[in-house]
Amino acid sequence: MCNDVGEGSRCCAFYSAIGALFTLWVGMMIHTQPFYIGGLKSDAQAQTSAFGAMGMFVFTFLASLCGIYYDSHFKKEPLPAENGDAAEGYQLSKGDVTSYGTSS
Repeated sequence: MCNDVGEGSRCCAFYSAIGALFTLWVGMMIHTQPFYIGGLKSDAQAQTSAFGAMGMFVFTFLASLCGIYYDSHFKKEPLPAENGDAAEGYQLSKGDVTSYGTSS
């Protein structure tokens, strides 16, 4: 699944975007309606923690975007000649091909 920098960065970008949205929602819920969330000892501390977690998710998202950019611009793909898969000397065989109704 995550074989190179680009795939890993896409996975992390998706995960961190969802995480940032979720922690933003939690922080806004704590700010506007803390009475709906039971067990909070300090609303201000919980809100600070939620927005701090959102900041970490945003940082991870930005780092993932840098990884996607790096992978798309600096990834070296092997040339066919380096692998021995050169297409210059390749020809299709005409021997065992059926004509399917053509007149030749």
